[in-house]
Amino acid sequence: MKRARASFVATLSAVALLGATGLGASCNRNNTTPPNVQQDPARNNTQNGTSARPQNGEQNPQNTANADRVTEVAGFDTASLSTAERDLLWNVANDVLSPCGDPHSLAVCARDRLCSTCRPALRFLSRRVQDGFDAERLGELVRARFARDVVQRINIDGAPVRGNAAAGVTLVEFSDYECPHCAGVAPVLRDIEREFGERLKVVHMHFPLSGHIHAMPASRAAVAAGRQGKFWEYHDLLFANQSALETANLEQYAQRLNLDLARFRADSAGPESEGRVGSDRREGERLQIDGTPAIFINGRRWPSALQLDRAQIREWINDELELVGQGGSPAGAAPAAAPAH
Repeated sequence: MKRARASFVATLSAVALLGATGLGASCNRNNTTPPNVQQDPARNNTQNGTSARPQNGEQNPQNTANADRVTEVAGFDTASLSTAERDLLWNVANDVLSPCGDPHSLAVCARDRLCSTCRPALRFLSRRVQDGFDAERLGELVRARFARDVVQRINIDGAPVRGNAAAGVTLVEFSDYECPHCAGVAPVLRDIEREFGERLKVVHMHFPLSGHIHAMPASRAAVAAGRQGKFWEYHDLLFANQSALETANLEQYAQRLNLDLARFRADSAGPESEGRVGSDRREGERLQIDGTPAIFINGRRWPSALQLDRAQIREWINDELELVGQGGSPAGAAPAAAPAH
């Protein structure tokens, strides 16, 4: 494993924490699972007539000089939507402010300006309509996914990187080796890495939760393995053997990777591993992370309302590749191998 040498930062947004069921679940600081935040379709259907409220005091973006309501955008297909879903889509698209920063609604910007941000945002909105979200949540999701002014920055200098360090898309994960939800999403992220290959950079950030007594020693052991060039191999072994994270187990995994055991022990207990894990955790706390896994893709926090599954991660990365001008991965494309760093 080679660490990323240059000092660089990944941008990210302060959006809600991960959901609580399936791959959208998370462990929190108290080692409890938060209630499910996925919207109930039955509840959503009763709220489809509500409007998405403008954020941060913004006025409703309906153009008073041109009050016609957009119900069609050239090249944008709504045939898969029901009549009710189509009405909801255009209600929200006409009501929310364009995320690209232009003083228009999302619908007007997508129709009249051929905006490279608003077109993907309209597609994203259409998918979430089909997922059953209500109008208010739809507006929040569009803003969280595409608005520019919610972006913050995180220092990932020195963190382990897998994939292409110069890729157009960066996925940063704050993770805990004892968190079952992190273990559940690990193989999904590995498949995503293989599919997108050179177009994706994956960054690991340690965030051991205080309620998981084995998480801190496991993180320090992973740092120690990294000092011998085996971080990602050790990382994968920890998740594959999550029920066995005692000290003896950690040393067995080091031996399995043919690490210098004496050096591994010294490094696990040493100041560098303590400093690396502590630095990552402080950065996560600055971002108000209180649960794992916490994932950011090109600066945007994975919203709690979305399931953290292969299809939605893939969709998000494909859209992001379009936004950065690199094009998405076509459906059914053969996965590309991602080199380990």
